[in-house]
Amino acid sequence: MARLFISQERLDAWTAEAKVQVEGDEMTLVADGRSFAIRPAVLFVKVAGDDADSADLLGRVKDDQALAAMGADQYMNSVIVGDTAYDVRSGFVGDPL
Repeated sequence: MARLFISQERLDAWTAEAKVQVEGDEMTLVADGRSFAIRPAVLFVKVAGDDADSADLLGRVKDDQALAAMGADQYMNSVIVGDTAYDVRSGFVGDPL
């Protein structure tokens, strides 16, 4: 199974519905017991304003380490890469254990 992106909203809903259990940096699906190592990440959803997607990030998921390596600045649901501002969806990347 490939890694997956889970938005913060989805993770909150699954937790409230008792579909997942989260302990530290591990998320387990209650229905089948599959577990994932999770780490903070963002999904790039649109360019803010009229700028072009010069960094080719739309639709991509980047974790905190990748953002730091790119020199990106994140604040809430925005990330600035170079001179381009992006709207992002916060969440987690899950790698199967």
